[in-house]
Amino acid sequence: RVYFIEPPQLSATGIEIKVCADHPLISIVNYKPVFRGKRFLPSFLYSFLLKQQVKALLQKINAQPDVVWSFQGYLFQNLQWFGAPVNLFFAADQFYYDELPPEVYSASISLAVSDTIYERMKQSGKPVYLIGHGLQKNFVQGAENLLKNGSVVSENKKITAGYTGNLRMEALDRITMMQVIKGNPEVRFIFWGSYQQADLNLGGVTDKDTDSFISFLEQQCNVELRGVVNSEELQEQMKEADLFWLCWKIGVNSLWDGSNSHKLLEYLSTGKPVVAHHVSSYQNTDLLYMLPVKENKGYAALFQQTVELVKKGEAKELISKRLLTAVESSYSKKLQQIEGLINYG
Repeated sequence: RVYFIEPPQLSATGIEIKVCADHPLISIVNYKPVFRGKRFLPSFLYSFLLKQQVKALLQKINAQPDVVWSFQGYLFQNLQWFGAPVNLFFAADQFYYDELPPEVYSASISLAVSDTIYERMKQSGKPVYLIGHGLQKNFVQGAENLLKNGSVVSENKKITAGYTGNLRMEALDRITMMQVIKGNPEVRFIFWGSYQQADLNLGGVTDKDTDSFISFLEQQCNVELRGVVNSEELQEQMKEADLFWLCWKIGVNSLWDGSNSHKLLEYLSTGKPVVAHHVSSYQNTDLLYMLPVKENKGYAALFQQTVELVKKGEAKELISKRLLTAVESSYSKKLQQIEGLINYG
């Protein structure tokens, strides 16, 4: 049985637990926090309130946890308050503050999705491991089928480049992306993901420059904006692409260092070439066609070089290597890896 504790909500009434209709062994816990005003309270008092919150949650759940798995730093601080034999801290994003999340120090092991997060957490002197991102089951199965039956090379004379993700996310290097699109009029560009303000369920930038970027995309005859599609539709439509691309500004803020992205595994699951900015978690591999340094000055040239390579055809070994990487990144294999790390620790 899994109890998923949502972030604290001031609108909640006490502590509420609801069983998932589709997954009866999973319950969602919503709660109104008793701990507030961290900046205005003495640290000992804030810790006391936080510990009382954990105690109240455990009383409501009425179960002693065997494993506590935290995905949000700076929240509960001391995972050992839950009394579980095993405490995991999973860092999927860069940290807001200069100091490390206190959860790192109370966890049995901590896990990082990128090399830069891993290097930061190593400073704690506690057990830290680089685990990377995981890949959804349907994308893994797609990669397995391609490995078994062989990848399909597009017969289209016109090359198609695919991009998935929120087009209003802050990290995008929009200037370079426009340069690429204008410099490759013979390439068809398909974009899947949010671009209209009404669709921004995960947030995004709504300033004038971003609006101008969206307007630019809408006006280009070689651009298709498909918008948001579900995972199954996305996987099917991605078959139209001959290559994929990712173009972020490096170091736009402390939360966007470009060191990894979960969408890269989705790209790799197609076996198709991927053009990218410098993604440090993939350095010393040949899985991506990426820039060697943390600046995008040569991105447009790299994109054109990859287009020419696609026209000529790639070595089958490279395609197989991408597919195998996707298969080995399944959530089930990641869980097996984490279980091994727990037992090792």
